[in-house]
Amino acid sequence: MLLNSIAKHLSFKKTSLLHEFEQTPLGFIDVGARGGVHELVEPFAMYTAVLAFEPDKKECLRLQAIEEVTAPWASFTLEASALSDERGSAELVLMSAPTNHSLRAPNLQLTDRYQMEKWREIGREPLQVDTLDNIIQRNKSQVNPVAEFIKLDTQGSEHEILTGATETIREQTVAIVCEVSFAELYKGQKLFSEVEQQMRSLGFSFYGFTSMFSRSQKQLNKLTNGTKERPFYTDAIFFKDPLSSLSNSEHQSERQSKSLFVISLLLGYFDFALELAKATWLINACSTEINAIATLVDELSKLDAQAEQAALNDLVSNIQATPEKIHLHIGAFVDARRANNDFHDVLNTLATPQPK
Repeated sequence: MLLNSIAKHLSFKKTSLLHEFEQTPLGFIDVGARGGVHELVEPFAMYTAVLAFEPDKKECLRLQAIEEVTAPWASFTLEASALSDERGSAELVLMSAPTNHSLRAPNLQLTDRYQMEKWREIGREPLQVDTLDNIIQRNKSQVNPVAEFIKLDTQGSEHEILTGATETIREQTVAIVCEVSFAELYKGQKLFSEVEQQMRSLGFSFYGFTSMFSRSQKQLNKLTNGTKERPFYTDAIFFKDPLSSLSNSEHQSERQSKSLFVISLLLGYFDFALELAKATWLINACSTEINAIATLVDELSKLDAQAEQAALNDLVSNIQATPEKIHLHIGAFVDARRANNDFHDVLNTLATPQPK
């Protein structure tokens, strides 16, 4: 979705959400902000207050000088800070690719096995770390919620950062997008199963993954051979779903339900967004509000048949132009749609087989 495509949507402007987020923007914390604020909140930029953290001071100075990074938001704060589970001293381990800098050293047994050249250590820098709870506590004069939505991508230290943000998460947060690993890329890092248990203990439900990154030794040529690969890392999505037994729905305010609704739209969970709205603030809403919300969700989720036909035509053209890359072209086409809903229930492909 494009910049402010939800914020400026005509149906959005007809709902109570407009006044809600004009008065109090969505509080978004971006932990690991190299390259700028994560694009997933761009469709709601003008009503999003950003608090970003990036330990690389040079990168922070670079970002703060770029207007298109700082200007789109309701407010923008970037701190050259590193977060962890306690306050103290640490080292930033510098990798051959700056996007892979971490508070943890690479696990050479794994990175060597899979020839992961971007995970080569090239140096270290001392730095101070603190907890998100401490930082929020020191800025208690901030009246508006700053952490309704949290995104973490810190190359192996996400579990520790969540531990140091427990109070903030319990009080404010309704959604978290967290990079998780299924293999120990960094020495001692917690894996997905441990992060999921941690989030469950805080009342969050796991809702899915974004793009999955997998690895193999590349013994086979993907242009000619198909193979399954080992999943390495992805972003995991967690919602404090008031309709789940994990969440204490009695303590979720109307504001939190509306924030979770908007976040669900941003992440493409349109069906859940409508379910949530109908089960919370729409119960006592007028027909105008109910219809506007339903129209908003319908229009944002509507499939573009012409665009899909054009994409299919491009696929056919690419295959005809370079038939030796047919598997690559089809794979890219499927990858672009992999995160969407499945169609088993519509096609009835999982029906119980009839006895012969």
